[in-house]
Amino acid sequence: MNSLKEFFLHNLTAKIVALLAACVLWIFVMNDQNPATESTFSVPVTVLNPPNEARVTQNAESVRVKLRAPRSILAEASANEVHAFVDLGGLEPGIHPLHVQAVIPQGMEIVSVTPDTVTFTIDPIIQKRMPLRLIRTGAPPAGLTVASIEPDTRMVTIIGPQSIVKTVTETVGTVQVPNMATGDLDIDVTLLPVDEDGESVEDVRVVPKVISAHVNFARSLSRKVVDVKPTIEGAVASGYTLSDIRVEPSRVELAGTSAALDAVTTLSTEPIPVVGLTEQTERTVALVLPEGVTVTNKMVTVRLLIKKQ
Repeated sequence: MNSLKEFFLHNLTAKIVALLAACVLWIFVMNDQNPATESTFSVPVTVLNPPNEARVTQNAESVRVKLRAPRSILAEASANEVHAFVDLGGLEPGIHPLHVQAVIPQGMEIVSVTPDTVTFTIDPIIQKRMPLRLIRTGAPPAGLTVASIEPDTRMVTIIGPQSIVKTVTETVGTVQVPNMATGDLDIDVTLLPVDEDGESVEDVRVVPKVISAHVNFARSLSRKVVDVKPTIEGAVASGYTLSDIRVEPSRVELAGTSAALDAVTTLSTEPIPVVGLTEQTERTVALVLPEGVTVTNKMVTVRLLIKKQ
């Protein structure tokens, strides 16, 4: 026992110095053979606690994380071990610059994160009700005309981010009338949201997206020009005579089916009473239209010229 004790205590100072020198030499050698180096990893930004019923956009999808560690550790590291994230929990709608946090493997240290701040925009999803407008294109076959187009609904719902929905001014659909139609038909119409310039608005939904429009056809109308015949009722005053009757316009254009127009040779006015008249008189009266016949202007002016006998 004494021999062992003398072995450790003999030249103790020299032994301590030698041990310290060995430690310093080991640290020097290790630093020289496995020095600390830096490496940069590009990693996506993970979003934690995103808000419900909102569209979230960000100005950077990934960041560059620069790390420092001994060369042997970095040599075995991969981007999958480095994580960057931001937490959106509790944030209100609007624009939010948020600091990026990083998680790295043990034995490494973070030198920098670029960019260290990412700006997020939280845009709530809303709904907006609005009427639709139909645009007719195409032409029906000869002999038919489009009398009316009736959609199965007149209101639609626009769904999307608030900042985009508010740019939608109307929803339009194009009704393509086929030139081979033989009667009334239903056409599926796709609706499109547009802005005040008539440009299509993206990133919103129209509900319903497709509607049905019922197209009513009518037989094309024929036209005919006929003379206007005033209807005089009664007699002028004694000692006077009705010398002339002038009508303005004296001829009118009628529209209607061929059968209805064939039965019309002249068009009469409503009765014009002249009982007791002694001087020139002017009357505005309506035309009497047979069934199935129309005219652009139903009123005419009749001038009655009366002379003393």
